[in-house]
Amino acid sequence: MNTANPAEPGLWDEIQIEDEWVGIPEKRPNPVVAALKDILVLIEVCAIAYAIGIAPGYVLFEESTNILNPLLGSIKNEFGMKESTYQLAVAIFLNNTRSTLLILLSGTLLFIPLLTLMFNGFLTGFVLRMVLEQGRSITFFILGILPHGIFELPAVFISAAIGLRIGLSYLFPRGKRVVEVSQSIRNAGIIYLLVVLPLLLLAAFIEAYISTALIL
Repeated sequence: MNTANPAEPGLWDEIQIEDEWVGIPEKRPNPVVAALKDILVLIEVCAIAYAIGIAPGYVLFEESTNILNPLLGSIKNEFGMKESTYQLAVAIFLNNTRSTLLILLSGTLLFIPLLTLMFNGFLTGFVLRMVLEQGRSITFFILGILPHGIFELPAVFISAAIGLRIGLSYLFPRGKRVVEVSQSIRNAGIIYLLVVLPLLLLAAFIEAYISTALIL
């Protein structure tokens, strides 16, 4: 009668057991990338809202001149008083930081960020028409807005989107409202500090040192 003991685990079995015990750590997604993916659709909505305002600003140029010219003049005077290009860049950065924070904080009132973006688009269309009415080419307009706009506009859209996400999390939570809002605020802080502020800083110095020089 065979009374042999069961085979003891071999070296390969030990290795497998060791791997199962230790485990392979899962790769965690980048929190910034994950947070941006969560608001990607909202960023697109904000960009569309801005684009919608451009055509009315161009078409309604004459009707808007008496209202917008004083506004643009006051903005020009405010930034024109800076003694150096560096001071101008800092002033632009602080102004845009304040504006994007206001858009972000108004996110709980869902229509406010979208109306603000549409108004900014309206201003863009108005300025384009004003440039053309002055006999300058569209190239002049592009040189004055494109170098810094490719950084500034995404920052504005992202700020509005994270504000909208907070508002939606409060008004239409997908789970527990407290958890949803807390997560949205956390993501908003991460995105604003690590994405929006660097974009605004870069845009401000490009506007002061490059965009301004190109249209002089």
